[in-house]
Amino acid sequence: MSFIGQAEVTIDKKSRLAVPAKFRSALEAGKLGPAWVSMPRGPGVLWLIPEVSFDGLSDQWGDSLIPDTDTEALETVLFSFSERVEMDAAGRVTVPRKHLELTGLDGEVAVIGVKSRLEIHSRAAWLEREKERLAKLPELIARMSARRPQG
Repeated sequence: MSFIGQAEVTIDKKSRLAVPAKFRSALEAGKLGPAWVSMPRGPGVLWLIPEVSFDGLSDQWGDSLIPDTDTEALETVLFSFSERVEMDAAGRVTVPRKHLELTGLDGEVAVIGVKSRLEIHSRAAWLEREKERLAKLPELIARMSARRPQG
């Protein structure tokens, strides 16, 4: 299951985000159940990750009784700022108020499909940098291609 594309929606006064229909149908078709709202890139952007994907990705980090200090710091911040949410019958998720306050997101947002997750950005900020992101795409592809193992 992949989320691809983008849509513009609104977070209402009750902190509810209406999951765009094209993404909602992927969630429902995959019977993915609850999701996690997280801020792995810090303020400004929220991630909405289906629980099955979140569990798989978090398991990749492994577990240790005595993690190194970087792992410990990462896990403490990442998991403490993640909250489980469920989609209601109207296809909305209630975004925790703390997440909205910390990211500065409110009102009009852009929901971006990024493979196994949805990203929630300020609509104005997303649209403002749209041409810049597109212009940097060839350079990014070249850098990523250079990292790929050959053969």
